[in-house]
Amino acid sequence: MVSTTHLGDCPEKTSRIIEVAQKRFGLYGFEKTTMNEIASDLNMSKGSLYYYFPDKEHIYMAVVQKEHDLFVQLVNEKIALLSDPSQMLREYISVRLSYFRMLLNLSRFRHDNAREVHSMMHEQWIVFRAQEQDLITGILNVGIEKELFEIENTNEISVLLLDIIKSLSISLVKKKDIFYLEANEYDELTRKINLFIEMFIKSLKK
Repeated sequence: MVSTTHLGDCPEKTSRIIEVAQKRFGLYGFEKTTMNEIASDLNMSKGSLYYYFPDKEHIYMAVVQKEHDLFVQLVNEKIALLSDPSQMLREYISVRLSYFRMLLNLSRFRHDNAREVHSMMHEQWIVFRAQEQDLITGILNVGIEKELFEIENTNEISVLLLDIIKSLSISLVKKKDIFYLEANEYDELTRKINLFIEMFIKSLKK
């Protein structure tokens, strides 16, 4: 199990490596990106790059961690401006759809390599999911406090929402050889998830 811990002791250089690698992953995906290419983009030797990260997997995990932190930050900023819990859920879905698309762009791995990548990311996914569940639970609790939602178990409902969103997302990707969505496919996914969230919100209201 790999860790996101990097070896270098220069935060500025580490941040720069992550930034440059993020662009490379976004253009070519995880599979087609090499340590040599990342080092070249940074105008540094491959040996110097290894001083900060032991391999491509660790860099990728650091990039995903950065993106997830930004995702959580953006959702919190948006819902902090809202008072309607229904609109909070819609904003969460909107930001999450963009985040999901970004992850597909960063990875673009083939299905036969999916198990290896998910194994690599397993611990991070658990932490990310727990953070998302807490975020959704917080929104649901706002709805209960405002007497707009009627929910017996907010944790259970949060898990259900996450599971359904994941199923809808993966259902489209699994039809392809590579984990990637074209613009029209992403639009269709957006349509389906937005349709579902409206049904979901309606079911929560008193």
